[in-house]
Amino acid sequence: MDNIKATGEQISNAVLDNIYQRRSVRNYSDKEVPDEIIREIIRAGTYAPSAVNKQPWRFVVVKNRQLIDEYDDRARKVFLAAYGDTKNPDLVRYVQHLSKPTTRILYGAPVFILVFASPDVIDDNDCALAAENMMLAAQSLGVGSCWIGLAAGLGNDKEFQKEMGVPEGHKLIAPLIFGYPAKENLKAPARNSDVILKWID
Repeated sequence: MDNIKATGEQISNAVLDNIYQRRSVRNYSDKEVPDEIIREIIRAGTYAPSAVNKQPWRFVVVKNRQLIDEYDDRARKVFLAAYGDTKNPDLVRYVQHLSKPTTRILYGAPVFILVFASPDVIDDNDCALAAENMMLAAQSLGVGSCWIGLAAGLGNDKEFQKEMGVPEGHKLIAPLIFGYPAKENLKAPARNSDVILKWID
């Protein structure tokens, strides 16, 4: 408890500071992320909680920039094929954005990590918890990250999973990108503090 400092009503320590400073990064420098850093980020993911300690997370790491660009295009095409005719106004906005040839959904990041759930998974949320651990670990190591929901369709591309060496029955949960931010001292957007529905003592 000695490493906790209270400022007014706020409590501060290294873990909380890391959480509050993390933000999604969509602009990366050309600096490569060392393999030992990537392995440490994945290791942090494996320390997430999981139902009956199944540890169902499995990881695919892509560092080849040409392949990352190819998978960027592929993810865009999968999304447009699935939602190109949608009438949902929220999805229409994404369709319009992804229809532009210059749109990059992986933002030129040097590392693309896909978190899969193994076939014996009890709760997919276990892998989401692993992904959050990874993003927080990355933040603590000076590495930026972003969960790319628009790339989720790659999980339905059987040929893609075959190329990645992912066995049958695995499910893509979290497509994540990592790299050193092009800009430093990025500020997280303000958070709404009015989020407690009810507090019962």
